[in-house]
Amino acid sequence: HLVWVVCDGLRRAVGGMADVSVLHWKEGVNSFNAGNYQRAISEFQGAAPTKGVLFNLGVTTSKANDPQTAIGHFDSVLRLDSSLGVAYLTRGVCKHTLEQYSAAVKDYDRALETMGDESVVDYSGEGLPFTLTRVDLLFNKALSLKRMGRVHEAADCVRQAKDSVDGQTKNRVANLDRLMQELQLPGPGGAAGAGRGAAQAKAKGG
Repeated sequence: HLVWVVCDGLRRAVGGMADVSVLHWKEGVNSFNAGNYQRAISEFQGAAPTKGVLFNLGVTTSKANDPQTAIGHFDSVLRLDSSLGVAYLTRGVCKHTLEQYSAAVKDYDRALETMGDESVVDYSGEGLPFTLTRVDLLFNKALSLKRMGRVHEAADCVRQAKDSVDGQTKNRVANLDRLMQELQLPGPGGAAGAGRGAAQAKAKGG
């Protein structure tokens, strides 16, 4: 499975929003955290369309199994802030889900570009309780490349991800090793295996 994003739960309020918008935001967060995604979507739609609200709409809509609509929300986020790497990650996950693997790879590359030399980016300062890691981006990119049959490039991504592992991401090593093993397994016609049993890395609280 793809790595979504490390999340400690959606936040309950955002500064600078009108009282009514804050109320919708809070109710949307409560509904999301309770697993009631349809109500959360309705509440977020009633809030002012800030970057944070639109991002939460994208995450929630994806959780509600509507990745195409989620992509539209992430598009809106990126029109407001084209440097928000976590939005490229989440949009890439949605595109992968829709089997748009080449487009997903492009989004992961854009996210990597926004990170510069950093291995981890914490978006709490943006009002978003999410953490983006180079390891997770490279892992997801490897999965999309694998589905495209570009197994050598996928293996390179896994190696780069392992080189980027630090104390915060050391729990990803087993998944990276499993994916590398899958890439080296011969499949039909001698090609590397492209089975659906990709390594799993769960996002916290998301």
